[in-house]
Amino acid sequence: MKKRMIIVGAVVAAAGMVTVGGLAASGGVFTNPEAGPLPEGVGVVTQQVYDDAYATFEACMNEGGAELFGERDEAGVHHASYLAQFQPVYDKCYVDFAPVDFRWQIAHSYDSETFVRYRECLTEVGVEPGKDAETVLAQVEKSGIDVRNCFEGATNG
Repeated sequence: MKKRMIIVGAVVAAAGMVTVGGLAASGGVFTNPEAGPLPEGVGVVTQQVYDDAYATFEACMNEGGAELFGERDEAGVHHASYLAQFQPVYDKCYVDFAPVDFRWQIAHSYDSETFVRYRECLTEVGVEPGKDAETVLAQVEKSGIDVRNCFEGATNG
């Protein structure tokens, strides 16, 4: 059974690569019923728990022949790419990482580049941004801001 994921996945057709990481924060609700329970003995996802789970995910990907490329950290969330041909390996490896990743991303989404830009856009239209990601999303939706304008002129890198 293929697990849907809450993180953004963009297929770069020319390179045949898939990019993963970062909360799908372009709208919607922070829910992922398929993320599953946290690993036994884990009650709170700390930096150490998240980093250990990511290392296990990365090792699983490597063992399956799927090297991760372009690894980086944005607001404490791991991002990486892999060749699209390794999607089955990703699907297998991500299952165990998903519960930890989902909870970590929610906890850290407010400080992500996406939410920084959302808060800047809200401020520009005279709305004081909320103190959490869910409030900011609701404010963006209510304000009618075209979020594409929040990213005009932004560079990836």
